[in-house]
Amino acid sequence: MLLAFASLPLASASPVFRTRSSNANTTMAYDWANITSHTDLIWTPCFDNFTCSRLTVPLDYSDPTIGTTSIAYIRLSASNSTAQDILFNPGGPGGSGVSSVLTAGATLSQYLGTQYNLIGFDPRGVGESGPSLDCFPGAPEAKARLDESFVRPIDSQDPRSLTQEFARAGAYGDWCSRVHKGGDAKYANTPAVAGDMLNYAEKAAILAGGAADEAKLWYYGVSYGTVLGATFASMFPERVGRLILDGVEDSEMYYNGSWDGNLEQADEAVESFFTFCYAAGPDKCVFYANSTQAISQRMAAIFEDVRAHPVSVSDPDFVEFPTIITYETLVFALLSALYTPTDYFPLLAQILVDLEARNASLIVKTFTPDTMTADSAGTLILCLDAAGRYNLSTEQAWEEHVGGVAAQSKYVGDAWASAAVACRNLHVIAPANQQVTSVPSANNTNTPILFIGNTVDPVTPIKGARRMSGLFAGSVMLEQNSVGHCSISSFSVCTATHIQQYLADGSLPAVGTVCQPESLPFEDGTAINVR
Repeated sequence: MLLAFASLPLASASPVFRTRSSNANTTMAYDWANITSHTDLIWTPCFDNFTCSRLTVPLDYSDPTIGTTSIAYIRLSASNSTAQDILFNPGGPGGSGVSSVLTAGATLSQYLGTQYNLIGFDPRGVGESGPSLDCFPGAPEAKARLDESFVRPIDSQDPRSLTQEFARAGAYGDWCSRVHKGGDAKYANTPAVAGDMLNYAEKAAILAGGAADEAKLWYYGVSYGTVLGATFASMFPERVGRLILDGVEDSEMYYNGSWDGNLEQADEAVESFFTFCYAAGPDKCVFYANSTQAISQRMAAIFEDVRAHPVSVSDPDFVEFPTIITYETLVFALLSALYTPTDYFPLLAQILVDLEARNASLIVKTFTPDTMTADSAGTLILCLDAAGRYNLSTEQAWEEHVGGVAAQSKYVGDAWASAAVACRNLHVIAPANQQVTSVPSANNTNTPILFIGNTVDPVTPIKGARRMSGLFAGSVMLEQNSVGHCSISSFSVCTATHIQQYLADGSLPAVGTVCQPESLPFEDGTAINVR
């Protein structure tokens, strides 16, 4: 989901685009407006080291007469001109595969294997792909203001915080429903994107001289990308070439719209911060205390202090305008750190030390206000997929939902609870044939699926990977003994080896295989940042 998801440091900003001609007199595209959309796959050199394409696709594959939209693809090519394509989705929904490959493609290619073409794409409604999910067409400043205030952390102990978020969600639903009434936004849903992935595989097969009806999809999806992958495998089991689903969301929970089981391991992840900090010692963890309990109590005291007395930042060297750091900001920062502990636990430790001294310069640079911005397009996709199944139409239902999420995670529940209420008043509904009405599963896929789950994942607990693997016959779940979201949050040679072996010949690790990471938080570690 990963809506926090969408507001976590996701590499979603488009670069500054332009066009120029190279010495070889071929046009190098730096602007998606200069890349024409076609029904066939045509690659154009772009952004120096990549090739780009736009594919014209039907809004509804069952009725092409309804209309079309355009999907953006970017390719980081292998040296072999006949290399296999691997499509990549970085999560979300709302995550831009185009931006992710632009910023982290070389590193991700090393992880999967440089002998493959890495293909990033913007799913429907995201980035450079249509249809537009903009609720403020022609008014980017209004959209920016919504994104800055929408789907933010709440304070479950503050009744005003709950009522304001409930009202804000209702206003969002009313507004966007009016803007998109009768339009194409309803076609920007996950089953339709699964159809787009099959369409890409078929067009790529034709380009390579093969038959469309024999095309197979090779795909690596993380976080929400696992929902997309499971949906594809359920819809087109005979078209699975290789499918790697990493950081696995329980697809049933995703499609029912509650998103209320994601945090089952979140508190365990937070408590690992105390454990890793204590084990690292005062030389490596600046927030060290003489026991894990003392570290926990020290952090709790800071949270309560900031809740009662927000910290102001007025130094123009750090902020563009006077800013306050609130309890909600701090909860968001904590949740963010859980995604990639090898990178963020040392940063979190320093933030806490600074806040203890009422110094908020580091947290304001790292987590506010831009990094707390939610993506309203991702929110709309979530709601389209939920199709109104989870009813939060009353304040009582909303308060009960918040209570349940807060009970699941005393530390970061307040950073997650507001995702579901965003859909309460939105009346943009996907067509019936593009709605998921049963749990994605398959009795047989052309190639068995490789699922990967971390032992402790703060937002997609490992039981989701186990459950989804059980729904796809022949699949295997590989466990990585680390804390964080998706295996790429903590590099493991063992995991990378199994991934590359699976891609090479389709062979899966033995059932029960557990891989170890190469490093722990507060040691020198490597994470692959694709968000």
